Amino acid sequence: MFRCPKCKKTNSVNAGLRKNKSGFVQKHLCKECGHLFVNRKGFERMRTHPEVIVTALDLRAKGMSLAKICDHIKVRYNLKVSRKTILDWQVKFGEMINHFTSSFQLYFSENAHADETYLRKKGHVYDEFIYYWDVIDYTTKFLIADHISDDKNEIEGKKFMKKMKHRLECPPMRIHTDNSYDYPTAIRCSFGTNKVIHVHFPAGKHKFKNNPIERLHNTLRENYKVMRNFFSIETAYRYLTFFRNYYNFLRPHNTLCGRTPAESAGMGRWNWWSLIRAFIQLLSPMADN
Repeated sequence: MFRCPKCKKTNSVNAGLRKNKSGFVQKHLCKECGHLFVNRKGFERMRTHPEVIVTALDLRAKGMSLAKICDHIKVRYNLKVSRKTILDWQVKFGEMINHFTSSFQLYFSENAHADETYLRKKGHVYDEFIYYWDVIDYTTKFLIADHISDDKNEIEGKKFMKKMKHRLECPPMRIHTDNSYDYPTAIRCSFGTNKVIHVHFPAGKHKFKNNPIERLHNTLRENYKVMRNFFSIETAYRYLTFFRNYYNFLRPHNTLCGRTPAESAGMGRWNWWSLIRAFIQLLSPMADN
């Protein structure tokens, strides 16, 4: 028996099938209030079958272009969808998943590696970029925090480090960065003087080992190259948040023996279905109140 969305009771029975764009869907009748409903937890009011939506989200997170995702869905499911539809799914379910995963945070990081990379913004001159700041835990490869800005300076560095502090229950032991002037003051202001060891070398030096964060940036560039640029800093934020949750909770790593960063950090094993349904379960107590 399934829960009625109207009276919240679980006294329901099957009541035939309904045919829509995605095929046949099982209907349920609530014996308490007589309400007819369809149990599509997390995919309510979606005309497309959940399997198609999850496939599109997974391919998008893996770096496939919108046009190629449309072609794949056409061949695999004999269903025609537009590129805007897939983008709408990315925004809708990306926000749902981010709302749920924002409650997860690392307790402690012995070695945190921080860096920034630049992404191009549509319609801007050659030397104007969107800057993406991120920090990763060396042991679990968990992306602790990120920050997006139009400029690269000390002020933005402080905002970035404050986000990192908020996402950790305890301050890290060491923070590894390059020799950028934006980090020393930002680290002192956020974590206090002599509270965190700041390990930094010029990026060109052979000693400098910031490989974990550079490997993450390579993965990001591989996915980003099909887009070429972002329309605005808001669209960049939506995609990078979507990518961060995919990287932390869904993407397996060879160095972690096929586990995800979240699994290595003790946050459990997740997939697209479980993340979306967990968000709906999170909202259920709110709806009851």
